[in-house]
Amino acid sequence: MPSSLPELNADTSDVAEDPIDWPARLIPLVGERTLFLHGPSPEEAEAGLSGRDLDCAIDGLDPMWPLRLPEGWRLCQVLHYDLKGWYWVVERQGEVLALDTIDDPKGFGRDGIRTHALLNGSGTRSPAAVRAAYLTVKRTRKSSLDEREWQRIGSLARQDSRAFLEALNAVAGPHFVSLVGETALAGRPPVGPVAMRATLVRDVRRFGSPARVLAALALGWKRYAERIWQPRGMFVLMAGPDGSGKSTLAERLPDLCHGIFKRHHLSHWRPNVLPPLSSLVGSAPPDPSQPHGRTPRGFGASLVPLAYYWLDFAVGGMTRDWKTLVRAGLLVQERGWWDFGVDPRRYRVSVSPRLIRWLGSFVRQPQLAIVLEAPPEVLLSRKAELDRAELARQMTAWRHVLPSRTRKVFVDASRPFDEIAHVVRERILQELEARSVARLGSGWLALPNGHSPRWWLPRGPAGAAVGALCIYQPVTLRGRAGWEAARRAGSLGAFRMLPRGSAPPREVRRALAPHLPPRSTIVASRSNHRGRYVALIVGDRGRLHAMAKVATGIAGREALAREVAAIERLGPLLSKPLSAPRVLATAPGLALLEVVRWRPRPRPWQLDEDLAAGLGAFFKAGRRGEGADEVGPAHGDFAPWNVLRTIEGRWALVDWESASDQAPPFHDLCHYIVQAHSLLGRPSRDAVLQGLRYGHGHVGRAIQAYAEEADLHPADCTRHMKNYLRATNPTLRPNTAGERRGLSRRRRLLEALGG
Repeated sequence: MPSSLPELNADTSDVAEDPIDWPARLIPLVGERTLFLHGPSPEEAEAGLSGRDLDCAIDGLDPMWPLRLPEGWRLCQVLHYDLKGWYWVVERQGEVLALDTIDDPKGFGRDGIRTHALLNGSGTRSPAAVRAAYLTVKRTRKSSLDEREWQRIGSLARQDSRAFLEALNAVAGPHFVSLVGETALAGRPPVGPVAMRATLVRDVRRFGSPARVLAALALGWKRYAERIWQPRGMFVLMAGPDGSGKSTLAERLPDLCHGIFKRHHLSHWRPNVLPPLSSLVGSAPPDPSQPHGRTPRGFGASLVPLAYYWLDFAVGGMTRDWKTLVRAGLLVQERGWWDFGVDPRRYRVSVSPRLIRWLGSFVRQPQLAIVLEAPPEVLLSRKAELDRAELARQMTAWRHVLPSRTRKVFVDASRPFDEIAHVVRERILQELEARSVARLGSGWLALPNGHSPRWWLPRGPAGAAVGALCIYQPVTLRGRAGWEAARRAGSLGAFRMLPRGSAPPREVRRALAPHLPPRSTIVASRSNHRGRYVALIVGDRGRLHAMAKVATGIAGREALAREVAAIERLGPLLSKPLSAPRVLATAPGLALLEVVRWRPRPRPWQLDEDLAAGLGAFFKAGRRGEGADEVGPAHGDFAPWNVLRTIEGRWALVDWESASDQAPPFHDLCHYIVQAHSLLGRPSRDAVLQGLRYGHGHVGRAIQAYAEEADLHPADCTRHMKNYLRATNPTLRPNTAGERRGLSRRRRLLEALGG
């Protein structure tokens, strides 16, 4: 912990117990060098001088640092609020903390403070002097006249007045010191012409040349583009029938999300940019206690109010609502446009639901819809405005009327309010976390589509984009061509031009968080088994730190434990040129493995002789029994995609989940040949038969090499191949066209062998 945390350097093993000690664990994660400047110290909190955020100067800001948040923490917001300043909001068990970080070595930010000047002298100057210098510049920029603030600055500065003046000179220049230094030491704010001159001096230092002006403009336009293109606010729709409690929950929602959003706006039904239609036509406003008390209009007469209110939603969504979202606000709307489709009688409209859906596609859509439901009896006990059948119909309608892309949460409104509030807050934070993490750094590509991705690849930096592709080994000519093209595109930074997708699943991020080095990211691939993933930890320059397997379900965790046990038990039986990846760390649902530096193979379907010989030696090393009872160790899933040719020219075997020490002879060899033949189409059936019967071709050479090292007869391979096919074919349940084609090839091969 750096010496710049004098008031926060308690034992970090217990930081989870006291919010004041949170920074001791969080600040070092943010960058290469960190300096605490201002925040909730005990003295400031008692005096009421400190906000809820923590100001830090950073050298080498790590844009992916939230991936390494300790257990229980989650990122809720990331705001690029200044030219070189970022505002991070994190949450844990209902407590919210914000980190206000600046990484501004050239002093382009609004305070004009060059962070390297603060950090370079932090080892020799007292922390109090550095903090006082920072607060002096900040309060002067804000034109703060609060005497308590300046008395606090003076108290800090007088602890080491010489160091304070040196620090102030380093961050703001000698002219600023001559104007403000003595005043700050005395604990008084600069006023009148002195304050104006100090502001001018700061601005000249900040924009002292045309080059600096242009650079600041470029940074500013980039920041505004980010905020407009990806607003940090959130639009929550509160829906449900009368009596469900949506109004009460909507009013409480800003308090439930306190500290996460900068502002909030609550609207009942519509944005209210336009006045009520009844005031324009001179009619009496409707009676809210009798929502169905008026006669519905006909189709033609319904078009006028429908068009009028649609205009209100459209214009309000582009102006008032958009402003709230861009400024990181919480927009809460009750009922919203889609209430037209659920309860048209309330608004006296008689139009086609298709027209409502079509018009609704042009209004701002909620990012999260909270739909409150309860048994009709419960709703009637709260409000008796509608009958039981109508309430049931509306609850059914809310499940179908919202657009398919809108995320929906259906909440039981009959539960106690505190439970409902907890569920709703938790779901909002989950959405915020997923969105905020996806926007970290360059983000990820979610392939093949964003709705159900199988791959999560970093969009940048270029080194990470190229290194990430090592998670996939091409085993076909088409796959090799696509892989090489992707590597070339990634090296040129082309991945940044593709749209951002979702971040890797939260289960993967949480499992890997303790093992991520600084400035690293995660590459993930969803396995064919539900709840199981393969991941890589990749540095920003492409360095591969580790490979990981993550399982979320009980069955997956058990399989992962078996794989780790198999590697540790059977891996030592392998001899050169074969090896198994080394286990670096384990945890429930996680196996962290050593990365294998591999190179693509020109003909992965071909079983090389040295590889087959190594398998034979592996079987011989643990062989026991004789004749029909002869068994030995086997990898279990020895297939082209589970074998890596290392940079050193050796072979690494991965995916040991199916490993066994009671496999029959030739099991791994048969599995490799059959899997390559059935799923890759190579070797051909004739090539397999020629190798088995006559020892021809690469299949025959592989059989011969295996048999020699295992002290077996090559002719026995045909019998073991038939036994293998008889045992495995009935267990396959093909789900895709390729798998069905593979099973057909297996059956034809068994028929050709006389099985």
